Amino acid sequence: MADKHFVNPPGLKPLGMYSNAACGRGTMVFIAGQVAVDAEGKIVGRGDIEAQAVQVFENLKLALGAAGATFEDVLKLTIFIKDLTPAARKAVMGVRGRYISHTNPPAATMIGIDQLVEEDLLVEVEAVAVVE
Repeated sequence: MADKHFVNPPGLKPLGMYSNAACGRGTMVFIAGQVAVDAEGKIVGRGDIEAQAVQVFENLKLALGAAGATFEDVLKLTIFIKDLTPAARKAVMGVRGRYISHTNPPAATMIGIDQLVEEDLLVEVEAVAVVE
C-alpha cells in the first residue's frame, strides 16, 4: 500500500476541508484538468456550475480508476472556476465534498479565472494521487 501523510501543522489552520500538506511514497498519478464533458466530448450542464462540477468529479473518478487509484489516493487538487463568486465556490465545494476523503482531505488550491478552454465550461479540476 502506498504511504500517504496529511498534515495540518500548528499555526496553519485550513480555511476549509483540505490539508495544508500531503506527501506520499509510491507511484505518482497526475490527472489532467478535467472539465464537464461526457464520453462523446459534449459539454454537460451549460450554465449550471453544480451540474458541471458533478461531471468533472465523475470524470476524475474515471481517470483515477484507470490509474488504479481512488479519491482516497488523491494528495492534491487544483480547482479552476470561471468568474469565481462565493456562490460558485459553494456549489463546487459541495460537490467536491461528496467525492474526497473527509478523514484525509487532499491539499487543495482554488483559482478564479477569466476563461477555460471552451466558453461554456465553468470549472476544471486537476489531481495528483499516489498509489502503490
